[in-house]
Amino acid sequence: MSVTVEDRTLTFPVRIADAAAVAGCWVVRADDVRPLLRDNGFEVAAVAGRTLAVLALLRYRVNDLGAYDELGLAVPVRHRGRVGAHLLQLPVTAPFTMAAGRQLWGLPKWLADASLDIGSHGATSRWSVDGRTVLDADLRTSPVRLPGSVPARLTALAARDGAVLRSRVRGRARGLRIGLGAPARLVAHTPHPLTDDLRALRLAGRPLLTVGIAHLSFDMDPAEVT
Repeated sequence: MSVTVEDRTLTFPVRIADAAAVAGCWVVRADDVRPLLRDNGFEVAAVAGRTLAVLALLRYRVNDLGAYDELGLAVPVRHRGRVGAHLLQLPVTAPFTMAAGRQLWGLPKWLADASLDIGSHGATSRWSVDGRTVLDADLRTSPVRLPGSVPARLTALAARDGAVLRSRVRGRARGLRIGLGAPARLVAHTPHPLTDDLRALRLAGRPLLTVGIAHLSFDMDPAEVT
């Protein structure tokens, strides 16, 4: 199956051959997440009034969409009995992946400038829009690299034009580094929807855990309307 995005042909599954990532996972209140779902038909996937919020910093090095950097802010949601990850914010540094993400999977990608450094101890980044610094986001992990690789599977749920799109992601993660209670720094500089969401989720202090991935590869299938 092939599709055309901005005069460029892509074939499914879209292949991400090599990326690096660092993610932090916080325990947050389900009541803080609900207003951010913006009445799109999702329910918060929660236990005892608590759920998770994940902030991920990624560098896509080799993939069908071209090289770019990305920040993802996601929460687990439920729709018609299915649980998946819902992206609240997804700034990217390249126009083509923004167009492809919106068109193919209904992802809320928007364009930003970023300086991102991912290394053995975590990731340091700065995100700017129209020349204004919006956010500094730094995440630390353990420097100890675990051997082997693990499967990486995810279902993304997105809302578009009154419908819910489900997109499956299948891949592998190699070069894992896990940090328990590792430091994190999120500093908002300019009022923006991204920093508004971070503030609403109360992402302060140390995350529950952080995960660094030296080499991440995955395939993305076409989105299905649920």
